[in-house]
Amino acid sequence: MNYNDHAPPHVHVKYQNDVKSYRYEIRAKRWIKPGKDLPPKLKKMVEAWVDVHEQELLEQWEHAMNNKLISIVG
Repeated sequence: MNYNDHAPPHVHVKYQNDVKSYRYEIRAKRWIKPGKDLPPKLKKMVEAWVDVHEQELLEQWEHAMNNKLISIVG
């Protein structure tokens, strides 16, 4: 999650030193394209983690968009 990032609310996933190619929409629960594909097991792990922490992530998104301090989720 980044300050002043674009909508919709999403998380960036760092994989093999690449953080720009893997982004997952929090509310819609879908991968943002264009992007590379993660290995299937890792993809499912990220999706499950976002599902469990959805409310916390959305709160942190609001903090980031309002230039408030954000904290690590999970």
